[in-house]
Amino acid sequence: MVKDVAEYVFNLYKEKLPNDYVYHNYNHTLDTVKGCKKLSKSYNLTSRNYEVLMLAAWFHDTGYIETYQGHEEESVKIMKSYLEGNYPDEDIAEIESLILSTKHGVIPDGSLQEILHDADYINLGTKKFCHRADLLRIEWERILQKTYSELEWAQLQLQFLINTTFKTEEAISKFDTQREENILEQRRLIDELNEKEAKLVTKQNAKPVKEGRGIETLYRSVYAYHISLTSIADNKANIMISINTIIISLVITLFGTGFTFSSSSEVGSIRFVFPMAFLLITSLLAVVFAILSARPNVTSKEKYELSKKESSILFFGNFAQLQLREFVDQIKLLKDEKTELYDNMSVDIYHLGSVLVRKYRLLTWSYNIFMGGMIVCAVGFVIIMMFSY
Repeated sequence: MVKDVAEYVFNLYKEKLPNDYVYHNYNHTLDTVKGCKKLSKSYNLTSRNYEVLMLAAWFHDTGYIETYQGHEEESVKIMKSYLEGNYPDEDIAEIESLILSTKHGVIPDGSLQEILHDADYINLGTKKFCHRADLLRIEWERILQKTYSELEWAQLQLQFLINTTFKTEEAISKFDTQREENILEQRRLIDELNEKEAKLVTKQNAKPVKEGRGIETLYRSVYAYHISLTSIADNKANIMISINTIIISLVITLFGTGFTFSSSSEVGSIRFVFPMAFLLITSLLAVVFAILSARPNVTSKEKYELSKKESSILFFGNFAQLQLREFVDQIKLLKDEKTELYDNMSVDIYHLGSVLVRKYRLLTWSYNIFMGGMIVCAVGFVIIMMFSY
């Protein structure tokens, strides 16, 4: 009968138990059956009692295929539907009482109930307790939608280990020492988690410092970005000044030496003057705009006033207007007042941006004039060449 029930329960779990039951499954039932075999050896049970105990162990969690809460009653129904008519009624009643004794909080009565109780919780006294507890946590999350933090779960398991004690002498002698080790290990885990939580709280309290560093990084990045853009603008201006200066020098040299591309007549000599003159004028305008873009402006438009918020003391054109002692006092004030310091840096960045806008606007005019002059000059030369030759 026990072998038939074992095969029946295996197929029952295989066919009907959802995959989310990662703890209360065939493995747990098999561990309980094996635990009953180990613990019953010292009791010299009769074959009838031993068989009743084994059948109760196999059936005690089968009700999970129907429900999670109150599964013991469902387990009894499944057991009765299989055994009734093939097994003595008084033995079925004994098996029923054994299954119902596995309810949480029920105090086992009698040797058989104590053996089944200890076998059901035998993992508490083994080294794989933490592994099995993690599986139970996953099962609760997926089926009961109960979620716990690491600390909450560790505290819950510690409480469970303390409250759940073995009832049989055999279980106490063989498994209670490891259960005590598991209690100590769970206590150590809780201490570690509490320490981590304390560090996290300290980190959160230090958040303003982090924010300050973040703001400083922001200003540092913006300043570096503005300096990079200023360098690029100055390089572009230098290119325009160099190219247009060379063109102006060449054109003036050509006019000065009387170079006219022709010696046949005065009209023929004059025909190339117009595009070259236009190129000279546009190159001159382009170089003027490029020089305006690159020209440094070291003075502030108006006298710097300490009370004004529209200008920054960090700009050298402003603090150069102050006396040394005034400047030192203002820097001390900024060191003590972070808000004031950030305001001055923001104003400084704003004015740097304004300078960049002016630089790039002048450079745009310079490049556009240069491009237009080159195009008109080239087109003029082509037209003259076509009509001349």
